[in-house]
Amino acid sequence: MSKYKFTITISGTEQEATEKARGIAVIASHLDAKTITALAKVIQTDPSKVALAKGFLGI
Repeated sequence: MSKYKFTITISGTEQEATEKARGIAVIASHLDAKTITALAKVIQTDPSKVALAKGFLGI
């Protein structure tokens, strides 16, 4: 599979932005584009499901 490099802007402190970028990279390496797109849609449109997921994760 080909690899691509992107430049993105992430809000937060440098440490927080670095942690977010690493997390996104892990998610992208384990999920296909269709799943990531569906996940993004849920995050943007359904705060109750996001709250449920955070509760399940203990955060």
